[in-house]
Amino acid sequence: MKLHHIAIWTFRLEELKEFYVRFFGGKSNEKYINPKKGFESYFISFGEGTDLELMSRTDVQNTPIEENRVGLTHFAFTFPSREEVLRFTEQMHSEGYTIAGEPRTSGDGYFESVVLDPDGNRIECVYRKTAIEPETKVGEETEIEPKTEIESIPPVTLHTERLFLRPFEERDAEAFFACCQNPNLGNNAGWPPHRTLDESRQILHSTFINQEGIWAVMLKDTKQLIGSVGIIPDPKRENPQVRMLGYWLGETYWDKGYMTEAVQAVLNYGFEELRLSLITATCYPHNKRSQKVLKKNGFIYEGTLHQAELTYNGNIYDHQCYYLPGISQPTPEDYDEILDVWEMSVRHTHDFLTEEHIQFYKPLVRDHYLPAVELFVIRNVNGKIAAFMGLSDELIEMLFVHPDEQGKGYGKRLIEYAKDKKYMDKVDVNEQNEKALQFYLHLGFQVIGRDETDSMGKPFPILHLQLPEADSDNRD
Repeated sequence: MKLHHIAIWTFRLEELKEFYVRFFGGKSNEKYINPKKGFESYFISFGEGTDLELMSRTDVQNTPIEENRVGLTHFAFTFPSREEVLRFTEQMHSEGYTIAGEPRTSGDGYFESVVLDPDGNRIECVYRKTAIEPETKVGEETEIEPKTEIESIPPVTLHTERLFLRPFEERDAEAFFACCQNPNLGNNAGWPPHRTLDESRQILHSTFINQEGIWAVMLKDTKQLIGSVGIIPDPKRENPQVRMLGYWLGETYWDKGYMTEAVQAVLNYGFEELRLSLITATCYPHNKRSQKVLKKNGFIYEGTLHQAELTYNGNIYDHQCYYLPGISQPTPEDYDEILDVWEMSVRHTHDFLTEEHIQFYKPLVRDHYLPAVELFVIRNVNGKIAAFMGLSDELIEMLFVHPDEQGKGYGKRLIEYAKDKKYMDKVDVNEQNEKALQFYLHLGFQVIGRDETDSMGKPFPILHLQLPEADSDNRD
């Protein structure tokens, strides 16, 4: 004998049907209508499990649903993992549904949360490890790869002003196909246009659904799928703290700044939450839109990998390679290392300073200048500080790059960060430091003033520079 179905009354028949089809993968039959009794219903099926009947009738009373009552109190859906329970609960919360029970492990071994449907019915989302799932015990040899410093990216939802980024789901198939059948999209990314909805479903399952670090890009106002963005392990680099950025956007949504906005959210997540040291990206030389997105997000051009890819239609394309180093804030324990970078850089570029001058400024930098500014550093692959920047309330007070790390774009990355994240547009530079002056002029700064001496009254003229008004063209 098998439990065939559970039935619930509702005044929101269509809304409830959409809820269980959309979020739980249910399939609905055609609506049954009995006009004489004012009765309407749907049967929602969930594979081989028990069906759910949604019923509506004009004379049914609206009795509040309470947890502690005699009779049916909740029903439950099983999930394949703890991570899926967490992901689904976060999705429900982000879309405005009530979480009646936060994720927890029950006394009988279920990992579960409780959400309320639009009528307030309690739905348990449960996972329980089965007897056939392997467990790793101390002393046992396994074929599992050792963990790296960066573990799998958990399912998360990211939000921007106009977008929210969530994991892909089965219900995305039609919108996914609508975007990916366009040859203008696939040809810029190296994959053939999708020919059928079934093909899109297969690709969705094999490449996007349940894949770590890959998000569907959704419009907040319409909840429409418009593209995808993700950070995955870079196959060309062995450092586990490096991820590679990838993205695509439906042609209807080009030139609106959506992908620049989505990429910014993913970069913030990668650097601030995952503590990545580097995020990379590649694109074809002819894909100018993708290059524009990368440059707007501060990526540094690394070079061209020639004849890098044989595409599905026989073309051989180069890859333009870009990278973005992570920026972090140091602690006072890092001051000695920062001072070493300062001294090495000054000896390399400030040839107008004598040894006496360097020794005069050195303790001032260590004990007074560094604590007085907001510091930001870039570390190299070995975790050593390669460059640092100090900001006051009004301007970029200092920027130094270790001589061994110069030419890698670290200085430009820090300036872009100061401009875009901290809204800084002013900097001072020694007039005699010709290399630094040309660096700032190349980035668009303009000289707006000059002092005959530095702040200590030493005979080293200081130039005051400022960026002009920002370009209003900020769409990708």
